[in-house]
Amino acid sequence: MKPSKKKQSRPKANSDTSAKSSGYHHGNLREEVLEHSRKVLESKGVSSLSLRDIATDLGVSHTAPYRHFPKKMDLLQALVTEGFQELTKGMERAWNHSEDPLEKVKMAGVEYIFLLLKNPRRTELMFGGELYVSGDPISEDLRECGNQAYLGMFKIVEFGQKSLKLKNSVPTATLMMSFWSGVHGFAVLNERKWKQIKSTAEETIFRKEVDQILEIMIEGTRL
Repeated sequence: MKPSKKKQSRPKANSDTSAKSSGYHHGNLREEVLEHSRKVLESKGVSSLSLRDIATDLGVSHTAPYRHFPKKMDLLQALVTEGFQELTKGMERAWNHSEDPLEKVKMAGVEYIFLLLKNPRRTELMFGGELYVSGDPISEDLRECGNQAYLGMFKIVEFGQKSLKLKNSVPTATLMMSFWSGVHGFAVLNERKWKQIKSTAEETIFRKEVDQILEIMIEGTRL
């Protein structure tokens, strides 16, 4: 008789195995968590953001996202940091848009308005809300990115003053904050209108309204 073959036991599935099959070890989990979190934040609000739920949605172990974001506030700060990085890039595009100081200012307004309209819940976190009342210290990355975005807009307004196109009877920071408040308020008040746009024609009309509003704001700040 031939000796019976021993049955080989299969390795038990564990969280690490599941993580590998889901792509966790591909080195992109942090980016995947951030991308999915942005969608949840904009569609359901900050209260619906849960690291455990995100792990489930992405098909990884419940502990995997915590390796990148030990707590929810770390995730929120990372999302806000991304927001300020995008705002900084928007201000750079506005600066390079034209040699005309007033056109730079106008494009800065356009960049800000549509950044807010496309990411309203994230913008709320960028300038207030849960992030600043939690008691958690603000990360250095977030502070630096926020400062760079601020300086990007400051530079544009300062250039307008030095070019004798914008009022220089008030400090640059004050004039900038006046303009910033105006574009922020317009975007907040028109968030619903933007979401209800269904056609290219409607979007064209809306963008013309944005241009008109910005021209009115700039007229009030001209020298």
